[in-house]
Formats: sequence, C-alpha cells, structure tokens
Amino acid sequence: MLKDQGFWPATVYMEGLDQYRGWFQSSLLTAVGALGKGAPFQECVTHGWTVDGEGKAMHKSLGNGVDPAEIFKKYGADLLRLWAGSADYHVDVRCSDNIFKQLSQNYLKFRNTARYCLGNLDGFDPDHLVSPEEMLELDRWAVTKLNELIRKCFAAYDNYEFHVVSHAINDFCVVELSSFYLDIIKDCLYCEGVDSLERRSAQTALWMILDTITKLFAPILAFTCDEIWQAMPHREGDDPRNVVLNEMNQPFQDYDMGALVSWTALIQLRDGVNAALEAARNEKKIGKSLEAHITLVRAQDQADNLTALQEKFQDQWADLFIVSDVEVSDDPALYAQGSDTPIAGVRVLVSEANGDKCERCWKHHPLVGANAAHPTLCPRCAKVVQAIHL
Repeated sequence: MLKDQGFWPATVYMEGLDQYRGWFQSSLLTAVGALGKGAPFQECVTHGWTVDGEGKAMHKSLGNGVDPAEIFKKYGADLLRLWAGSADYHVDVRCSDNIFKQLSQNYLKFRNTARYCLGNLDGFDPDHLVSPEEMLELDRWAVTKLNELIRKCFAAYDNYEFHVVSHAINDFCVVELSSFYLDIIKDCLYCEGVDSLERRSAQTALWMILDTITKLFAPILAFTCDEIWQAMPHREGDDPRNVVLNEMNQPFQDYDMGALVSWTALIQLRDGVNAALEAARNEKKIGKSLEAHITLVRAQDQADNLTALQEKFQDQWADLFIVSDVEVSDDPALYAQGSDTPIAGVRVLVSEANGDKCERCWKHHPLVGANAAHPTLCPRCAKVVQAIHL
C-alpha cells in the first residue's frame, strides 16, 4: 500500500525496542523476499519503555500507572508533550507527578520569557528592524547566542534528539536571557525614548528571539507556541494562522559577532560583581543594586587582565552590572580591601552610590534636580520626559 501511494520507502519507522524482531523485521523480510526491493524504511527510531518514578514497569496490579487525562486536567496537554520532548527516549522514560511538577517550572520559564518579550513589543514593526550596523553590541551578543541555539536545535531535530532541543531552549531562557540579557535591558526598554535607537535595538533583538524560539519549540509545545504566535507582531509574508505553517528561522548571519571571548570574560567579571553586591546587601550597606557604586581595583602585575575589558566595556559597565556608577582604580590599599572576582588580579569594592535617586529610572546621579522643570529626575530621564510633552 505504501508503495502504491508513492511513499516507498518510508522516511522513518518508530517503535519500541521489541520491534527489531517484530514489525521492523517482518516488513524488512517481506520487502526483500516478496518484493525483491530494499528496506521499506530509511531510518529506524527506537525508544525504551515508560516506567514509574522509581523505574518500575507500570502495571494495573501495582496501581502505578499515570492517566494522561489526569495530566491534562492538572497541567495541560503541552506539559505532557514537554515531558515526552524532554526525556531521553533511548532508555526507559520515567513518569510521575513529581517529574511533571519539575517540568512545570521549565514550562513556566519559557512562558514567562515569552511574556516579557511580548510585553515590550507593543507597537513594534518587525518589517523595520534595526540594521546590524546600528544595533548595540549587547543586543548583537544576544542575537549571536540565539544563532548558536538555532544551530544546536536544527542539528538535534535532524538527529531526532528532541530532549536536546527542550533542554537547549530552557538553558537559553534561564542562562543567557533571564540571568543576563533581559535583566540588563529593562532600563533601556522602560526609560529610554520610545523611538530611541537604544530601545529599538533591544526590541529588534527581542523580536528575533521571540520569533525564533516560538518556531523552534512549536513541534513540542504546539498549543503554547501558537498562543504566543497569535499575540506577537509578524513580518509581511508570515502566515498568521498558525506558527507551524511558517519555517523555522535560519541563523541571523548579518548580526552574528563570531567569537565572544571578551564577552565571556565580562560575564565572569559580572559574576564577581554580583557576589560582592549580594554580600553588601547582606551587610545592609545597600538595598537594590542601583544604590551601589562599584570600584574595580586591579593588581599592578596583572593590570592587562582588566585593561582590555575596560577599553571595550567601560562606557557600558554601569548598565551591564545594573549599578549607578563604576570606576577603576590601581590603589594597592583598595586592592587589599576588595573581594576577588573570577578575573585574576581584579577585585571589587561596593559603596553607596553618589548623588540622589532619580524617581523614574531609580539610578543615583549627582545631577538629579539640575533640570528645574523636572527636579526629581536625572538628566537622561528629564530629557526623555520633556520630549514626551513636546
């Protein structure tokens, strides 16, 4: 029948391990012996058995089975799909309520990431993206990491490694986005001018990220990704009816920065700064990180470890560390007082930020109040608010 319909050979036969001596074997013998043709399939994908949380086979007599309908009622159909798409099916797959509870956290992280992106794309036109030449370097870093995710997921789908896709997208949402990028760009998205290059650059990266991860995850989280698709802005030529009617994005090569060695070192330095900020909070020196002034102190014999980062990132450090001000010092006395960072020969000191708090962006600035028309705002926020009222 398959041959008559033009589906010979089948692309994939997918069954449990027992079918090597069952369907795989019988169809192979029939195709070769009776029809004189080759194998009726191009590839075989086999999987283990579904077992309970303790690794025991599910039996009615043991009462350890899991009813899919109960999962639907409690967690929704997409969580069951996520369970199937997160498990390494080459071995036996465990299924229990505790496992679904753990997976629900991964699901919520993806959903909350999408909500963050959607909430900051209101009115954004994806047919007018910021060009690679104009895009800010932080945003190009995010797109470069997105390109890495695309390549990894494409390779995983090609190899039927669905759990690699699920874990890669979850890691991207948690590590690159939530723990780093999304936290940093809040100030830009909320406080810069609505049509400023800084804000449009961040929105361009957010749209690329949302459009891409929605398409990448759609084969697994079919309902959630289509819900996102219906809510997000689209380019001319996209099919708005359903996300799966659109092709997955290829890497955005024009935006790719290539090697990210300096950014890797910057993130390591930021980890050290965050540890020092947390210690300062515990000691009641500061409250929020924007109340902090950071001093980076370098050892004389290892000054080059910070100099390269200083040349590249100094103008961005306050935003990248989410503090009000950053300075660099070579004072040996301060170095002796500082906390170590992952960058050899670089230590960090935390003190109270200079100036008053801007009531709009919450950064501390010595020129808060310099604008008589907006006495509670910093110069940046005063300029933005003044433009709004023109």
